[in-house]
Amino acid sequence: MYTALRYLSLVLFIAFGALAVNTSALAADSEEGILVGRIAHIEGKLLRYVDEGKDWVATVDDAPFGLEDALYSGEDTKAEFIMPNRTWLRVGENTQIQLIALNPDATTVDVASGLARLYNKSDDAVIKVTTPFGYVVAPGGTIFDLYVGDDSLEVIAVRGDVDFVHSATGSRYEVQEGSPSIIADRKTTAEGNGTVDSAWDDWNGQRDNIWAQRQQNRGSSVEYLPEPIRDEAYALEENGRWERVYYEGDYRNMWRPTRVDPGWRPYTSGRWSVYYGDNCWIPDEPFGYVTHHYGSWVYVESFHTWYWVPPVTRAVARVPGISISFGWYPGRVGWIHSGPSIGWVPLAPDEIYYGYRPWGHRTVVVQRGTAISINLSRYRYLDRAVIIPRDHMYRGNRYTPYVQPNIGRAAIINNYRPSTVINNTVINNFDTDRSRFALSDAKVARKPHATVMNRINDNQKRSRDAGRINRARIEQDLTRVKVTAQPPPTTTLRAPTLATKLVDADKINKPINTLSLPKQEIKPKNRERQLVSDNDQRRSPRVQGEAGQIQNTANQDDNRRMRSARDARNQMMEPTRTETPPQKTDPKQLGTRDRGELDQTKDATNQEENRRIRSPRETQTQATEQRSIETPSRLEDNRRAPRDRGGLEQTRDAASQEESRRIRSPRETQTQATDQRAVDTPTRLEDNRRAPRDRSELNQTKDTTSQEENRRIRSPRETQTQATEQRAVETPSSLEDNRRVPRDRSELDQPKDTASQEENRRIRSPRDTRNQEAEQATHQQDQTRRIEESQRQQTQEMQRRQQEDGQRQQALEAQRRQQEESQRQQAQEMQRRQQEESQRQQAQEMQRRQQEESQRQQAQEAQRRQQEESQRQQQLQRQQQQQQQQPPNKRKRTPQEEELLLQGQPVPTQ
Repeated sequence: MYTALRYLSLVLFIAFGALAVNTSALAADSEEGILVGRIAHIEGKLLRYVDEGKDWVATVDDAPFGLEDALYSGEDTKAEFIMPNRTWLRVGENTQIQLIALNPDATTVDVASGLARLYNKSDDAVIKVTTPFGYVVAPGGTIFDLYVGDDSLEVIAVRGDVDFVHSATGSRYEVQEGSPSIIADRKTTAEGNGTVDSAWDDWNGQRDNIWAQRQQNRGSSVEYLPEPIRDEAYALEENGRWERVYYEGDYRNMWRPTRVDPGWRPYTSGRWSVYYGDNCWIPDEPFGYVTHHYGSWVYVESFHTWYWVPPVTRAVARVPGISISFGWYPGRVGWIHSGPSIGWVPLAPDEIYYGYRPWGHRTVVVQRGTAISINLSRYRYLDRAVIIPRDHMYRGNRYTPYVQPNIGRAAIINNYRPSTVINNTVINNFDTDRSRFALSDAKVARKPHATVMNRINDNQKRSRDAGRINRARIEQDLTRVKVTAQPPPTTTLRAPTLATKLVDADKINKPINTLSLPKQEIKPKNRERQLVSDNDQRRSPRVQGEAGQIQNTANQDDNRRMRSARDARNQMMEPTRTETPPQKTDPKQLGTRDRGELDQTKDATNQEENRRIRSPRETQTQATEQRSIETPSRLEDNRRAPRDRGGLEQTRDAASQEESRRIRSPRETQTQATDQRAVDTPTRLEDNRRAPRDRSELNQTKDTTSQEENRRIRSPRETQTQATEQRAVETPSSLEDNRRVPRDRSELDQPKDTASQEENRRIRSPRDTRNQEAEQATHQQDQTRRIEESQRQQTQEMQRRQQEDGQRQQALEAQRRQQEESQRQQAQEMQRRQQEESQRQQAQEMQRRQQEESQRQQAQEAQRRQQEESQRQQQLQRQQQQQQQQPPNKRKRTPQEEELLLQGQPVPTQ
């Protein structure tokens, strides 16, 4: 009875424990999870502060950047960070940065010192950057620079407009692109020159170019990834391919790495590091970050290989076994251990992840000191576990050489124990092994001074007291501060200067005033550069030239770098913009240097400008600037005298003849006629005012032009439009000729009198009249023939177009049939594969049953033999017992005893 009660209580305990686990899992599913950014690129040495170990470690590419991470960049160091809400951050040397909060609609960071450039590529998120002198708020589509020194800072708008709020005065300033910057210390603010560091700007331009090329290489991978991680599509496109794989009763799109060694498996190329209590995977392969922190890995038996299943925005209810909701995980594995060995099992999409924080969906938060029962046999890929000696757990960057081979599922179930997390139970020296926080084997000789910790501790306290920080709260706090007019320029505020805080490890606790730390300007004078913004490109060439002289842009190499950096920024920010129709430009805005080259430059600038989404403030600023620029440009064009009127006329006539030979559509003809009337009227007036050089030459040119025009094939609508246009043009031309004042009245009267006398002396004969009538009839016949020829050619053109349309329709029909045939073949191929898969599964099932039957028969045969052996031994034992129980005189003598009796020797008794 007592034993039965114990079993009953144990069953109830397990049932309630499973219910509690499921409840925790559902609670974790309802949460949003934790957003974590990525350290995408490092040049130099970047240090991360580990709050658990109260120490600094060297971080690496593809390490996480989230929660309250605090980083410090060394000398000659630059780094790049990418957040899943499409906000990017780059830092220069001697920069201290800390993440305060990261939400889908807001990124809040603290820049205590150094140089930083921030990109807001999202239309739905804002960036807030706090500093010791105030904070900056940047809406979507903006880029800005921060130069934070020991005594002052400077805010520069690289693209778009941002707001700066000064902590001491509570004043809010709008920092606009192409306008002066803001310099502030702990008391006052002043206007800056708006220049950036040329070396820093060039490096950012190089990174922008790299990402612009990556955005062009995203391929089909971008279609399978959720929006927050689509920037990582290039890594998948370059290192693997997507395949349609039959898995769990359906065909699914999965990604398979192709540039890996044979026998590759996930969570082997890289290392584990403790990140806020949980073991975080630090990959050592180009595709490792996105595939090991998002989604899940599955093993497809039919292909004997691993495939990666991307996450989805929301889990699909009908296929819960394969869909995993979007969320970041330190590393989706289950842990096992046995003596000196430790291992991990990649989790299937439907399996639960255990950790100390609610990282992603289907995460069970483990409370310290609480035991959770895990059934090892429920791990789907237990036979694919990676098992290594535990001494290599936090060493090196690749586990492949230490993986213990040929450990089957049964051996793991019998000899290993599961664990939710890694602690002293799994590794006995876990709490004392400081290498668990390292992200690489690199040693840190110089570390930030202890004074750096003051800012880190203050930020941690403020973030805990502030609660949730989102976009609505940031914008609400900003609207409470009124905008202040731009401060006047002053010489009292110095440009930001900064002293490095990196010292030898044995000097971090010494008073900082006793250390001779060099101080220098963050933006040296000899490296200052005026940014080339989009507003500068919209200016006229003359205005640009005057501005260029003021801004010292005579250096052509530097100008090219500035334009390259601007173009790279525009191209990198382009994925967040919407295409807008191209805008017409006024040719009168062009300068006088070279119209052809300026046209090309203007077209390229307009196309690039049209791709970008502008804020209302920027649109209003551009309109005001455009009006101020167009006025002097038009006045300049009106005052400019033509270099060669004759050359312009020849060029215009040649262009007109070439245009006349081309066959136009009715809409194009009508549009061109309207434009031509608007252009020709002032041109003819100008020609009429000009004294003709040679009237006879002009008449010959006009006759030649008329003959050439008559030869051209015109459509009926075009002929009608041209006739209307001719009447509208000839009237002002005749009036203008009548109003024209001759240079010399006497010279003109003499030819007129001579012509009149000659006309009067000539007597027209009847033959001349008949010749004139014959010429008119011939002219009418020619005109009729031309009309008939035109109609015949139009008919031929119509027939040709109909033939082309028929051929095109036939080609489309053939293409459609080919597509249908291809789809049919694909369907047949899919059906064939399904049949083959079904047959293969049936064959495997039959083979498995045969093996089971063989094993069962062998087991029965062995059992039968054991029974026979047991029976034989029992029979021998009974015979021996019977022989021992018989009296000595009745016992049958053995042959040896008989031989002794015959020899007369005594028989020994038993």
